[in-house]
Amino acid sequence: MLFDEEYRKLVDYICEKGEMVKGKVRTVYADGTPAYYKQIVGYQFRLDNAGDEAFLITSRKAAWKSSIRELYWIWYLQSNNVDKLVDLGCKFWNEWKQEDGTIGKAYGYQIAKKTFQYRNQLDYVIGEIKTNPNSRRILTEIWIPEELEQMALTPCVHLTQWTVLNGKLYLEVRQRSCDVALGLVANVFQYQVLHKLVARECHLKCGDLIWTIHNAHIYDRHLEDLQKQVKETGREKPRLNLGEDGLENFHQKVRVENYQPLDNDYKYEVAI
Repeated sequence: MLFDEEYRKLVDYICEKGEMVKGKVRTVYADGTPAYYKQIVGYQFRLDNAGDEAFLITSRKAAWKSSIRELYWIWYLQSNNVDKLVDLGCKFWNEWKQEDGTIGKAYGYQIAKKTFQYRNQLDYVIGEIKTNPNSRRILTEIWIPEELEQMALTPCVHLTQWTVLNGKLYLEVRQRSCDVALGLVANVFQYQVLHKLVARECHLKCGDLIWTIHNAHIYDRHLEDLQKQVKETGREKPRLNLGEDGLENFHQKVRVENYQPLDNDYKYEVAI
């Protein structure tokens, strides 16, 4: 499986080449213990997104339905309201919910911003791909310096850049900080789906999904189990089915078929 192999390579590389970070760190576990981690700086992989294989790990079960709901909340609803996400059936952001019920000026709030003559950043991407496909300026950015202090959590995946070449749409995603055990598993699948949805909307085939990480890390309480986890994978390839055309309600249309991850009990604490 495409993503299983890339995921194992990354975990092995961090375990072999990474450096432990201790001392003063921002992240803590639910019990208040500092969440130390082993990290590397600078890593990239690319996945051919032309086929129908879903980029999901099979070494443990991934919460793909919640991942799609979060993607819909950020990119289509362009919302920062945690209750709306919970209503969709996803609890990913409950720990960061602020008193006003939002995650502040983060993620969907930024995607919703007007970009040139377009209503929001998603409209900008689709509009430029359709009308100006040779542009090198088709990108989105949600790392906005003047508003970082008003975000419950600064964005981890923050930039996308889209390129049309020979009838194929390529997508590069930049992630400043990557929790390999938890965040990456959801993120890669989410942007695979977004890549395919935008390509279909623009009547293009998908090229590669290119993933660029600045800081990739494994938390200390994840290290031992994650090394064990990646040694085995399922034998069947999961298949991605986008369902009916159109972006509206895509969270109800996207399906994963033949997903048969290994039945194990690996669970990883969230570092907040």
